[in-house]
Amino acid sequence: MKATIVLIADTTTENYGRKCILEANRIGNIGFEMVRLPHHISLKQPFKVPNLEAVESIFDEYAKTVNALTVPMLQLDCFRSNVFGYESGCMSIRAESTSQLITMQQNLNALIEAKLGSCPAEYDSDYVFHMTIAIGGAPYKNYEKAYQVMKKHDYHYDFHFNRLGLLYYDDDKIRPGTYFCYKIADL
Repeated sequence: MKATIVLIADTTTENYGRKCILEANRIGNIGFEMVRLPHHISLKQPFKVPNLEAVESIFDEYAKTVNALTVPMLQLDCFRSNVFGYESGCMSIRAESTSQLITMQQNLNALIEAKLGSCPAEYDSDYVFHMTIAIGGAPYKNYEKAYQVMKKHDYHYDFHFNRLGLLYYDDDKIRPGTYFCYKIADL
């Protein structure tokens, strides 16, 4: 099993993200896989956990130390992805790597390591903060088609994130239908 701890978007940001999902699907027929989760910025990518209770305890402790924040967004990105075990795509809005986000991420990683030991995750050393709009569900060419239209929009918005989320993955391969937002804390 795996887990992730994320900042969850407020209602206005969530609604904006859902409009982006719909537009991307209408243009590229890429599906709605991303609607399984609330819009979020990950503070750590999925990492293997010994048990859900241990991570829930870390989540509860960490939630008491962080506050809601506004994050400047920069641009739409599109890249190839095989996160579900097949060649597809991912479209996301890149977030500015603010000192607040970096500090939140460092504090979370330190807490996880203090409680569980080393818990490596993909992109630990070079993570780019972002809010995913679409992932999986269609070949990359469909993503590229949607991206060519959608990249013309202005994505320079300040989005608010006012909750913390614990995402749970019952399957280490993160297959569709095996993950969900298990717990939410207001910040």
